[in-house]
Amino acid sequence: MSSIAEIEDAIEKLPAPQVDELAGWLETLRQRRSKPTPVESWLQRARGAALPGQTTADVMALTRGEE
Repeated sequence: MSSIAEIEDAIEKLPAPQVDELAGWLETLRQRRSKPTPVESWLQRARGAALPGQTTADVMALTRGEE
């Protein structure tokens, strides 16, 4: 099967229990694909985490061990 039309045709021929199983699998796939990767999750949490009033120069000095 190489096209959506072929897949749809094959799904039409499945018995109801298998359609339900396929629907569950597709939902799991959608949820898995919509979750951010661990790196993306970390970046989302880290974004905007600097203290108020802290400058970029302060952060850079800290990362270089100058504090």
